[in-house]
Amino acid sequence: MRKYKPLQAHLERRRGRPEMLTFEDIECIIGKELPKSALVHRSFWANDNQDHHSHARAWMGAGYRVAYVDRDQKVVRFERTR
Repeated sequence: MRKYKPLQAHLERRRGRPEMLTFEDIECIIGKELPKSALVHRSFWANDNQDHHSHARAWMGAGYRVAYVDRDQKVVRFERTR
């Protein structure tokens, strides 16, 4: 999860406020490119915190969920779950 730890920290600083981020924004936050699967597979953005989905564990660990994703426009909306 180290790769996505900065995303978790970023969302934790939002203190529950929803946020729309571009894929580029997320890449700047994590300091790396998103994997190709983020562009190709909608399931990448599923709110599934299984062990092998470290990216989802990051936003869910911060108390957020992906409420909306548009892979063509390359935007994601995170909303608070708790």
